[in-house]
Amino acid sequence: MPCEECRELRTHRFSSRTDLVNALQVAAGEVDRGVLAPVVVADRTIPEQVAIRSALESGALPDVVLYRFKCTVCGDAFELAADTHHGNGEWRRNGEDTAGNGAGVPVPSKVYKRKPVDGA
Repeated sequence: MPCEECRELRTHRFSSRTDLVNALQVAAGEVDRGVLAPVVVADRTIPEQVAIRSALESGALPDVVLYRFKCTVCGDAFELAADTHHGNGEWRRNGEDTAGNGAGVPVPSKVYKRKPVDGA
């Protein structure tokens, strides 16, 4: 059962780089707030760590990103997976299938809330 802190983080797909950046920013913000904690699945080897660090320092993004988080309040698990080249990806709660949410149709979610544009 989602808690008050993470209830708006719903399973959904996205299909643009803008939505991917927004999802990454929201995830980072929730980690900074202490609501989500990164989950380390497996340790990377030293060459993998060096390669990833080098790519990120050069400003390059990996072709695919996969981040896992856990709510620090209720323990729900989250996964953010995306193709960075096209911006296609999904935000999943507890392994839920995104097909149950309209197969790519965005659902109301904290991840999709955008700041209003001035004059709009």
